[in-house]
Amino acid sequence: MKNAFVIILTLIGFLAFGQENNVDRIDNEVKFIESDSTLKETEFDWVELTGISTDGGGILKVWQNEKQICKIVEEIGLSYGRIRTIIYLNDGIPIKIVETEENFGHENGELNYKKLNKVFRATIHIFDWENDESKIVQTGKRVLSEGSCSTFDYEPTIERAKKAITE
Repeated sequence: MKNAFVIILTLIGFLAFGQENNVDRIDNEVKFIESDSTLKETEFDWVELTGISTDGGGILKVWQNEKQICKIVEEIGLSYGRIRTIIYLNDGIPIKIVETEENFGHENGELNYKKLNKVFRATIHIFDWENDESKIVQTGKRVLSEGSCSTFDYEPTIERAKKAITE
């Protein structure tokens, strides 16, 4: 019985350590993408791509090398703030997603469009895209959007980026 207990604790330790190790590996890949000056950046009008009008417009930025997309940034302006989604990819597969919501500040009962307050941030480290295995760290509360149930909810953004660079 003691041996079984020791084996189970050891396996749990390996799994916990292995996940943290994967987070570090993913963060290192993201640092490499961020520092890669050879990536080509292209910016698109989000409203033109989607046909959906928002109060603050929107942009879609794509960073790519000769072979594939490495980073996507989608920023949508709304009446009360903006939503930004950053997707990092390795070999065409998402490895990290960062989603933030920012609200405009208030002064004297009116919106202050010069001041943005971060009200929500979700950082998703993706270990296995196909099986929806990830680690999610959230701070704050969503105000401008609905919560995602799955990493697959980000597929339309990836498809939009692929379509934009091929047209």
